Amino acid sequence: MMNKKVICVNDTQLPPGAEIKEGEEYTVRNSFINNFDQRAYLLTGIRNRGRTKYGLPWEGYNSTRFEDIDPITTTKEEEVFALN
Repeated sequence: MMNKKVICVNDTQLPPGAEIKEGEEYTVRNSFINNFDQRAYLLTGIRNRGRTKYGLPWEGYNSTRFEDIDPITTTKEEEVFALN
């Protein structure tokens, strides 16, 4: 489970049934690589799949439409012990 917060920065040219809106915050439930080699997000509380105007199925939202609100930062520390 991912559960990170993102904000939508691009809601143009969405497929029919897509529910994201620019400026809204969302929680990412899961992320995956779609058929176009793009990272896609499944969001909590909204529709995550449907059909395009050409009848092709779509699932998830392209991650480039979002920016992280609380980016996860990791720090790595190394300790060196001298052996006498």
